[in-house]
Amino acid sequence: MIQSRSSNLAIGTGTLPAREQLPFLATKILPAQFGGLVARPRLVAILSELRAKRLAVIKAPAGFGKTSLAAAWAEKLEQSGNCVGWLTLDSEDDEATRFLFYVSQALHHACPDVGAGAIGLILENNLIDPTAILSSLINDLAEMEDDVYLFLEDYHWLSASRIHQTVAYFLKHAPSHCHVVLTTRTEPSLPLATLRAQNQLVEIDAVALRFDMQETQAFLDSTRPGVLELSDVQLLQRKTEGWPAALRIISSMRSQPGFRLKEYVHNLSGSQRPIAAYLTEMLDGLALDLVDFMLRTAILDRLSGPLCEAVTGSSSSRTILASLAQCQMLLTPLDNDGVWLRYHTLLAEYLRQRLETDRGVEVPELHGRAARWYASHELWTEAVQHAIAAGDFDRAISWIKNCAMTLIKRGDLFTLLEWQRQFPDELMRGQPEVRLAIAWGLALALRFDEALKLATDIEGDIAAARLPDSDLLHECQAIRSVAIALKDDSERALPLAEDCVSLSRDPWTANVASNVVRFGHMQAGDLKQFYATPWIPYSLEEDRRNVFASVYRRCLQGIAEIRQIRLAAAEEHYREGLRVAEQYVGPNSVAAALPASLIARILYEQGHLDEAEALVIDRASLINSAAMLDCVRSAYFVMARVAAARMNLERAHTLLERAENHGISRGWGRLTAAATAEQARLYLNEGRVDEGAACVDRLERLARKYPAPRLCAWSEIQWDHKLAYAQLLGRRARPEEAMTFLRELQRETEAAQHRYFLIRIEIRISALQLSVGKTAEATDRFRRVLAACAHAGLYQIILDGGSLISELVQMVQRSGSISEHLMSYVDRLVAGSRRAPQDRIVPISRAQALGGLSARETEILKLIAQGLSNKEIARSLDIGPETVKSHLKSVFTKLGVERRAQAVSRAQTLGLVTTQ
Repeated sequence: MIQSRSSNLAIGTGTLPAREQLPFLATKILPAQFGGLVARPRLVAILSELRAKRLAVIKAPAGFGKTSLAAAWAEKLEQSGNCVGWLTLDSEDDEATRFLFYVSQALHHACPDVGAGAIGLILENNLIDPTAILSSLINDLAEMEDDVYLFLEDYHWLSASRIHQTVAYFLKHAPSHCHVVLTTRTEPSLPLATLRAQNQLVEIDAVALRFDMQETQAFLDSTRPGVLELSDVQLLQRKTEGWPAALRIISSMRSQPGFRLKEYVHNLSGSQRPIAAYLTEMLDGLALDLVDFMLRTAILDRLSGPLCEAVTGSSSSRTILASLAQCQMLLTPLDNDGVWLRYHTLLAEYLRQRLETDRGVEVPELHGRAARWYASHELWTEAVQHAIAAGDFDRAISWIKNCAMTLIKRGDLFTLLEWQRQFPDELMRGQPEVRLAIAWGLALALRFDEALKLATDIEGDIAAARLPDSDLLHECQAIRSVAIALKDDSERALPLAEDCVSLSRDPWTANVASNVVRFGHMQAGDLKQFYATPWIPYSLEEDRRNVFASVYRRCLQGIAEIRQIRLAAAEEHYREGLRVAEQYVGPNSVAAALPASLIARILYEQGHLDEAEALVIDRASLINSAAMLDCVRSAYFVMARVAAARMNLERAHTLLERAENHGISRGWGRLTAAATAEQARLYLNEGRVDEGAACVDRLERLARKYPAPRLCAWSEIQWDHKLAYAQLLGRRARPEEAMTFLRELQRETEAAQHRYFLIRIEIRISALQLSVGKTAEATDRFRRVLAACAHAGLYQIILDGGSLISELVQMVQRSGSISEHLMSYVDRLVAGSRRAPQDRIVPISRAQALGGLSARETEILKLIAQGLSNKEIARSLDIGPETVKSHLKSVFTKLGVERRAQAVSRAQTLGLVTTQ
């Protein structure tokens, strides 16, 4: 029995004429209570539109947070003074009279003046026409002045057509201030198309319910604060696809002894407990034929009716696939028509593991069927992949030549190279087209020596066979030029590529070679020849096939514009390259990673640090594995500078050491020099002169190892050494020698038309002049630097200049002798310098920190580093949460930080704590 909120009327179990009792559970009309929910304002904003509409449908598979969203919104509506009825449905409610009885109870519970008559009608006569019950409810609702919301939770349990007709009638005839919200796993059998046409429907599906990055971060901050870095959170987001249930399951494991969240995230798959246990329960509720279908089709990366029919041998595959989609079994449509779908990543991993365990003997045959189907539709990449999985290597090799160069031109290098690894050399020997494609792949994947050897072997085979095909020889020479250019030897690559451009009849070969020619001319400082290098325009269809060459061209054009500090033009080229890559091969491709890393550098220079970091941090592995040197350098520059801007100097140095080692392993002296020079800059700005001097010594050795008697890519190594050495000389109070180096460097970069590096030199000269008391000269020079930077949109390059540059900015601001536009730019710099003091403060020493922190504060700091929340720390130390907060505030003040993550980072830098 349930007591009405403002009435003494008790309406519960009743006796029907047939002497049957109608049971009533009060808990079914009470919304579920949730604690610690992540705020989801974007979804609430969508639901708030229902005030002007009839129906909201929240549709998604299990575990997507339908109920929690509905309950949170119901609570919000009730707090705003609305009448809110709630009904949780189950399979026993799939009968019209019982359904209406509970609906009436829910509305009566929410609005005491609604539903009593309808409940009475049902209790008097179980066979009464539902329309009469509805009329009673609708008439009661018409008397209400407030908005009324009826939530029907788990509507997918209802299949009776009479119930759907009843709900449709209610939606059509209820007063306009009455609104219905359904949560369901399946499409409800209601007139949704009509409601859409009338603008009376609000819909939220699984795509909308998935946690976005911000919501995932907020969820983890509330459950496991400070445990995962941004890159780990992004990995978790990618693996779970924002599936709320998976995130909750993973978070709930923190209580297990020895559980390490970071390690678990990196190894996460659908076959691991407890994700696998949850998925097992999901499948246990399905018919055996559906589960059998899912297991057999788990070998497929994407599903369609005809393909599934070929793999399973079942003529009802299309019906079963439609049924699974209707059941919302974690299927994601891949096109607007719903022809192609895929399983959720975790579900696919679970199914494949279960298939291997239960029916491993069937797996090769299933792959073989898939291979034959794909080949019959000339989808060669998929055909080859499944033929290899089926162990049918002869057939796979015969098909590879149909798609090998297509993969290379799209930038899908690793697929082809992985295939190559699986075949013996003797099987590949008779496939010259495939071997050429592999050589291209090796060169573009930065496996320079292997590419050069294979190109030489192919040339030897051509000579031995006395083949007259000169195009093959030109292609081998183009591959050689690309490998040498990507190895950063621009001077040696240029003449090889020039021959290919003029002699090759293949547009792909000629255009790739033309990119090498551009690279060579740019590094030689010959921008006139850079812009004059020809390019054979592709058609739209060829653009789709030749993505990599087009993207490389756009990147090189942007780099040339950056050298001339034309940021807007550079960004336009990069954005066009990114558009082509994302449109034709996807946002998570190597091709997209190239321009993304370069756009990040522009965003950083413009002062958009968070956006810059976000562009590269989740692409770091792609950039490391297959991006050209300039892209790798840009990515590490952004990540290290952002870390320094956040006062996480330990992370900045770690990233730069990683970049330096990466350069050494690749033989990229220019990357090694850039990373070492950046370390020197940080050390010298921190006042750590000895460490800075050690970096300068390493730069000197690099300059000797990579000589540049003429302008070429290696000239930048010499420049990095001279600029760092000049800064070191300034720190050692040897300004005259420093100025000599800077003047020489100024002449060299002017000759190379490298205005961006020239700006860096001018900034350093201005700081040096100010340090020796030449204030007028310094401010006059610096005013010109500011004008150039303001015009170009450069911002962060000034903020990163150190304390003397900050002083110069303020001097220019106080002088007032600048234009209004420049004054606005200077004001922004002054404000920014106050927010980013990392280059001006002397880092706290370990002794100072240990002396300043109390024993309790040090203890709490160590627990923060282990990932414990304030409440967990309070329980561990047997103190109150407010006491923990008080200690933390003191820790932040003493370490000069604002957040927990910063405190941990600073403590690690000082050696106060360690993390595993």
